[in-house]
Amino acid sequence: MTDALLRTRTADAPRVWFATPARLIGFLADSRELTLIVLIAALSVAMSIAYPNNFLDWYNFSAVMLNAAQTGILVTGMMLLMIAGMFDLSIGSTLAFSGVIAGALVAWWRVPAEFAVLGGIAAGALFGAINGFIVTRVRVNALIATLATMAIYRGVTQLVSGTGITPIGPSFSAYGQSMFLGLQTPFWVMLVVVVAGGWAVARTRFFRQFYFIGGNARAAQLSGIRVQRLTLIAFVIMGALAGLAGVLGAARLNSAVVTAGIGIELSVITAAVLGGASLRGGEGSVLGGVLGVLFIALVQNALIINGVGVFWQNIIIGSVLLLAVSLDRFKQVQRG
Repeated sequence: MTDALLRTRTADAPRVWFATPARLIGFLADSRELTLIVLIAALSVAMSIAYPNNFLDWYNFSAVMLNAAQTGILVTGMMLLMIAGMFDLSIGSTLAFSGVIAGALVAWWRVPAEFAVLGGIAAGALFGAINGFIVTRVRVNALIATLATMAIYRGVTQLVSGTGITPIGPSFSAYGQSMFLGLQTPFWVMLVVVVAGGWAVARTRFFRQFYFIGGNARAAQLSGIRVQRLTLIAFVIMGALAGLAGVLGAARLNSAVVTAGIGIELSVITAAVLGGASLRGGEGSVLGGVLGVLFIALVQNALIINGVGVFWQNIIIGSVLLLAVSLDRFKQVQRG
């Protein structure tokens, strides 16, 4: 029965290459990916015309890509969770803890940098497993569970490191500061994670099951899908990716700080919803989430170039999230 369900879950996208303008507009409204591509292109053109010396500078481009790298890694895991009808509010705290663990392994216990990186990722996966256990076995709602662990993990991070660990060491910082083709390592790591995650979610039978869990968990369970096991795996993946992002962030700064990742869950969830994820589950794609990240990064870059303060930036990003959720709700009502 599961195989039959997987075979019948196909996209019914219209053939836009011969569509009328009205149909094309309708298709853009239904396709978050195309909508975001249009918005990104329009914003880029507008900024290029208004601020050619600042926006078109290679340093500015590399800075935008570097700032998007951490969120891009996180949105890959968050999109998988949201497709399954879950989300994780503790990713910022997990990110900080993983960076602290990796930094402590190098700076305090003289562990080789490559093993410290693996240790930080493993610490994130452990926190993700704890979240998954609470949700699947203790049966606490994901919102409440991860809201609680967000505070717990941040407190544990402060207990372990105090005010932070700085400097960590050049062998470790190379993982975040080394360059390839003019872009820093975190961008290339994000690209690998996004491509691998996007392919897995879109093409593999195992990860396609998460759409059915998000669409109707009870029906998925009856069809033979191991819902609890897959949900736990999704939380572990999310934790591991948060750990990876935390390690790269600490390596980039050569410093592990306890305040790392505060508020990043807002940007990640905003990008996921902009990219087509539904709070009800069963919808979304990694490509859409990453396009959401790029759009938010460009908006932030435009605000910085225009001299808009950080407090207003938070207000604008929060407003974008509210608008995205409202549009998602309107779309659900229109579907009936």
